[in-house]
Amino acid sequence: MANRTKGKEVVSDSPAIGSSCSVEVDESDVSKSCTQTGEAFASEEQPLWKEMKAVTKDVGSGGNVHFVCKHCQGTFVGSYTRIKAHLLKLSGHGIRGCKKVSTEKAREFKRLQHRADEIHNKKKTSII
Repeated sequence: MANRTKGKEVVSDSPAIGSSCSVEVDESDVSKSCTQTGEAFASEEQPLWKEMKAVTKDVGSGGNVHFVCKHCQGTFVGSYTRIKAHLLKLSGHGIRGCKKVSTEKAREFKRLQHRADEIHNKKKTSII
C-alpha cells in the first residue's frame, strides 16, 4: 500500500482492492516528525534501511515510518518488516515487491539480511 500526500490530503493506493482513498489531514492533529536518510536507521541487525532514500518518523507513532525506496522511488508506510518484504519481494506483508530490484540484487539483499538475522539470534542466545 503506497501513500502520497497532496496538500493536506494523504492518498493511499490499495493494490489488493485496486482503488485509492484520501483522508483530510488536520495539521493541528499531526505530531512532529523528522526526516533522515535510511543510513541513519541502519544497523548490523537491520541493514536494508540503507536502501531507503528518505525516512520520516512521526513522534509517538510507534515503529511505523514513511520511507522512499532508492530503487523504485515508491513511498510507503510501515516498519522494517515491510522494507524487507519490499526489497526481498516477499508476499503477505501488505506491500508490493520492488519492480526495480533484479533477482540477483534481491538474492544479495537476502544474504545480507540472513547475516543480520544470525547476528540478532546470536545476541539473543548469548544473553543468559
